[in-house]
Amino acid sequence: MKVRAFFKSAKSGGQLVICSALIAALLVSCEKNSEIKVYRVSKAPLEESAPQQQDAMPTNTAAPRMPSGLPPAAETAVTTPPNWEPQPLSQMRQASFLVKGDNGAVADISFVSLGSAAGNVLENVNRWLGQLGQPPITEQKLGEIAQSLHTSLGDVTIIDLAGLPDNADPARDGRIIAAMVTTTNSTLFFKMRGNADLTEVQKGDFIKWVAAVCNAQTQAGPRQMAAAAPQTSVPQIKWKTPEGWTEMPSTSMRYASFSTPTDDGGKIDISVVTFLGDGGSDADNINRWRGQIGLAPINASAVTSQVAPLKTDDTTFSTTDIAGDKKRTIAAWTRRDGRVWFFKATGPNAAVEKEKPNFVKFIESVQF
Repeated sequence: MKVRAFFKSAKSGGQLVICSALIAALLVSCEKNSEIKVYRVSKAPLEESAPQQQDAMPTNTAAPRMPSGLPPAAETAVTTPPNWEPQPLSQMRQASFLVKGDNGAVADISFVSLGSAAGNVLENVNRWLGQLGQPPITEQKLGEIAQSLHTSLGDVTIIDLAGLPDNADPARDGRIIAAMVTTTNSTLFFKMRGNADLTEVQKGDFIKWVAAVCNAQTQAGPRQMAAAAPQTSVPQIKWKTPEGWTEMPSTSMRYASFSTPTDDGGKIDISVVTFLGDGGSDADNINRWRGQIGLAPINASAVTSQVAPLKTDDTTFSTTDIAGDKKRTIAAWTRRDGRVWFFKATGPNAAVEKEKPNFVKFIESVQF
């Protein structure tokens, strides 16, 4: 199915202490077997002590509304490998590192904590596959490639994905190794993306770091992260809520949420999300949304032709309409004052088509 311009009709239908020898053996085993793998780690931090503050993970508030119950990452005093260079933090990242290899090879490493409803493993894996220009996979295939890392915070799912998007630089892209674990109050995401060979070399350290962070979180005891880390001010905006839309509880990721019922007893999910920065390219975002409804990614030039402007009294939004076999997503977004705002509705194909006029009126009513 194709991404369609916003105003065009879319057809209905379409994842301590561990000896290096042990971790190396485990990683070799991961490559040779297709069944779910299991790593077992102690509750100790990655290093026995970590007095060097320059090696501790930096912290920052991870989203407009932070989940509670986890201590700031720096307080866990987890030591990182000496070749991991700390990077400036963004609105989303609690930790950010860059690793450099030979011939300009680099890998980006991040740690993000979101609300507990930040999508299941399959949804996130398919989102990462989309970033690598790969088609989505099924639940059965996920079971074949998923690995499990036992920590005191819970079982962490680890995924190793390969692929090079169109026109991507192989020195900087080609592989994603990611880990995620959901607790009562939050979902932790660890991700390493970069040159395929460099990422392979760093995989052992990455897995040990993931385990150390998770174990250190429970050792530090439950605390309010929001109280310990400064909050980022989020501008207040206004809108007129369409009739029939029910406001839902917000999450750490969402500025606002709504739901509206469909004729067959289902629902359409409407979200408002905002981040500092530009929020990624239109191609990255549209291909992420495509992956969420089971569609393969498309190239950047095709994305450009499927984005239409929507001018309002207050600003100009970019919009798109994506139809899959069963689900459909319509979205509008705008960048202003150093921040990006995303408005998105996802639900059954025909129901979203029916609700589109209300969604358009909702966008037109937004005042910054």
